[in-house]
Amino acid sequence: MNFGFNSNVKVGENIYHVQTEDRGPTHPFLDTVVYLAGRVIYKRSTSYQKFAGGAQPKVLAQALHERLSQQHQAVIAELEAGTIPLDGKEEEKKTPKAADPKSALEVQLANPESWYSAGNMVTLQIELCAAGTQQRVADADVNVCLEHQRRRVPCAEARTDAQGCATLKFPLPEDVADGTALVIRATDGTRLGQLRFRLKAKSAEKAPAAVL
Repeated sequence: MNFGFNSNVKVGENIYHVQTEDRGPTHPFLDTVVYLAGRVIYKRSTSYQKFAGGAQPKVLAQALHERLSQQHQAVIAELEAGTIPLDGKEEEKKTPKAADPKSALEVQLANPESWYSAGNMVTLQIELCAAGTQQRVADADVNVCLEHQRRRVPCAEARTDAQGCATLKFPLPEDVADGTALVIRATDGTRLGQLRFRLKAKSAEKAPAAVL
């Protein structure tokens, strides 16, 4: 299962598509690409080759998921703030610029390898932080829904505890269409954040793949 992130961000009259993904061990970079009308107008690439050396697979997967989330949210925050040079030039950075912690929330999936279990049951263990920081956000609203084309189906909702954690549990419909998005949103006053997964259907005996 490979994770990535896709978000549509409206800034002024423009709607930008932000995509962040891990290219895999043959190309150990976390790549974030910003599109406008299908054209690449910005790219940020961060190497994790040194970080990955000797790491256990499960530990590495969790760490890379967190770094993907941080880089994705940082680019979105900078895009909304107007601080990204949208000229199509690629930027190479070892450490991405941190997002303004007051501007957004960072939603992290704590169980990326065990979110789906037998019986079509989904269990999402969420950790919520102020974007660009490790500060946990308590008493925030978190909800999850399925989106396909113009249809949105609410699935579960919860509030984060004192440690900024929440668990969302619900049965996944058996007839989920290929390409349906599983969207986790968190709100805390004027701040918000989200994770968006694209579900790829598999055989009935296996869990659906999630690709962000």
